[in-house]
Amino acid sequence: MIDYTFTRYESYEEALDQLRTIIAHLRSDNGCPWDREQTSEDITLNLIDEAYEYLDALRSESKSDSMEELGDVFLNVLMLGHIQEETDEAFVVGALNAVSEKLIRRHPHVFSSASADSPGDVLVLWNQMKVKEGKMPKEDDFFSRIPPALPIFEKAAEIQQKMRKVGFDWPDSDGVFEKVQEEIREVRESLEGGGDTEEELGDLLFSVINLTRFLGYNPSYALRRANEKVQARFNRVVAQAREEGLELKTANLDQMEALWQRAKDEA
Repeated sequence: MIDYTFTRYESYEEALDQLRTIIAHLRSDNGCPWDREQTSEDITLNLIDEAYEYLDALRSESKSDSMEELGDVFLNVLMLGHIQEETDEAFVVGALNAVSEKLIRRHPHVFSSASADSPGDVLVLWNQMKVKEGKMPKEDDFFSRIPPALPIFEKAAEIQQKMRKVGFDWPDSDGVFEKVQEEIREVRESLEGGGDTEEELGDLLFSVINLTRFLGYNPSYALRRANEKVQARFNRVVAQAREEGLELKTANLDQMEALWQRAKDEA
């Protein structure tokens, strides 16, 4: 057991240091068995979830929820740093120095004599610096800078973004909508004609992600909202069925559809 008392600090530095101290206690031999067994990969996946939860809180415009969720983001970032420091004490300092140096280097219009009057000018400077650093795409792989471990929806959107940056994109949303409809038809034709339906479904998903991106939305977050909506509605269906003494496993589709429509109306 570790004797530790929480203190509500007013300064950023003290509050941050307290969180680092708590994380160190959790990872110590006398700390928490669950926290000790977490790996960098585990925490990184948690960080992705927490980032989306922070976005949910931002959109709800709840200050208290936003503070709580941002705290969880900090927790996971600092946990990642602590895990690295367990085998390399200089790792986090090196990471912080590296990103600070990169920000200064890639913003010559702020920290040096270059000029940029618009976001477009900034991107030109940014790409010029990446060329100097040797971090532009390989000649034989235009997408070489896309991380292989990127979640699949984000990877599809990033592929499309890369293509858009060199002008390969739809001029307006009409073409994107038509492409989605075309891919739906090809899935149906594949089913009827014995084609490669899995490939056609992949094309359909890619086109829907393209539509989502084109309209300015994040495909993973859009699907996350749909998942949450379906879960909430079906939980109401289950509750309604219980109230009416209806066993879902033996209910027919018309009965369940009626419950679903009622759940939608009550949302």
